[in-house]
Amino acid sequence: MPGEGQDKTLLDLAITGGIGALVAVFFAAIRAARAHVDEGFNLKRFAVGLFSAGGVGAIVAWGLDALEVSRELSAVIIAMCGYCGGRLLDVVDAELPETIKAAFDAIQKKITEGKWLNDTDSKN
Repeated sequence: MPGEGQDKTLLDLAITGGIGALVAVFFAAIRAARAHVDEGFNLKRFAVGLFSAGGVGAIVAWGLDALEVSRELSAVIIAMCGYCGGRLLDVVDAELPETIKAAFDAIQKKITEGKWLNDTDSKN
């Protein structure tokens, strides 16, 4: 299993997350510059975008490091996540709870209707 037998220090984790955050922030800045070229500069929006991209970059870097993905491929994935990091967080925030709720509702419906087993299993 990837990551087994490796003792990561807090410094190793900080370096991995920090580098991932920096790569993501760089690409988030590129996206912000492209998306808002005709608008006035808004420091608050810019800072929030960079922080959210940095957070996504750190999380993705830690996950890819745990899976032992190569540094080159990790850089590509983190850069892409940095480019759309804030939007990615918004989508996950909105869709994940709804998906989990729908799954539990479907299971609950199957249980209450007594249709948990397949038709072939219920005849036996």
